[in-house]
Amino acid sequence: MKDRTVIITGANAGIGKATAFKIAEMEANVILVCRNIKKGEQTLKEIQESTNNNNLDLMICDFSSLKSIKSFVSNFKEKYDKLDVLINNHGAFFLRKQLTEDGVESTFAVNHLGYFSLTLQMLESLKAGTKPRIVNVSSSSNYRIKEWELDDYNWDNRKYNMMKAYAESKLYNILFTFLLAKKLKETNITANCLHPGYIKTNIGLNSPFLRLLRPLVKIKAMPLEEGAKTSVYLATSKKAEGATGKFYSKMEEKEPNKIAFNKEKQMELWDLSLKLTGLNRIDT
Repeated sequence: MKDRTVIITGANAGIGKATAFKIAEMEANVILVCRNIKKGEQTLKEIQESTNNNNLDLMICDFSSLKSIKSFVSNFKEKYDKLDVLINNHGAFFLRKQLTEDGVESTFAVNHLGYFSLTLQMLESLKAGTKPRIVNVSSSSNYRIKEWELDDYNWDNRKYNMMKAYAESKLYNILFTFLLAKKLKETNITANCLHPGYIKTNIGLNSPFLRLLRPLVKIKAMPLEEGAKTSVYLATSKKAEGATGKFYSKMEEKEPNKIAFNKEKQMELWDLSLKLTGLNRIDT
């Protein structure tokens, strides 16, 4: 991985942090993308001291804000002329329904539109990379979704349920990845997604309810290093080279929720995402 440039979002904690440690050990140029500058600086220091990799960078982005994502992309392109690996790892739960500054329900905005908006804006940099890869961190919670309710993505006509909102966003990650891979088939860019495992993570810290559950959850949860294995595998392994449009768990291809294969729903999500982000259709 030496001389390869890797972006990891949500890199200051949980799976993102564990992923950053592993890839930094491989001597890659790692950009840690975090929302909190103080936590990001602490993580960068820890990784540098542990790996002796001085090719690390910290960049700030709030994935609930389309303006912040656009600003991050602009700042990245000023500093770097190419990107080899993009790992979309950030994610969040929200106990109560809340809207972003863009007027979008926060779970959908951060967990799906954050992936979508960043990825499409980074395609130019990825095309300049060497055997570039996109890795989207999803979740096994995608299997919980039985009905397609994208028409109410803002929860205007449903009683808000944080677990369902999260599960829907993770299903959307897969539909997005599958269609993205098809759209990029004439390029050298691959796109895959994964379930990292049931891990010890801080993803739910903005939820008092989940904070109460954390002591119980940690009993069953696997170590972060285990949870990061599939992300690292898809980002770096020669065995994963050329694989695209697939869903993985424990470094093996798995079949996700059958809804993920529905081409009409993939396109419906794509078109809505373009509309909400104000981005143009990708031309490959």
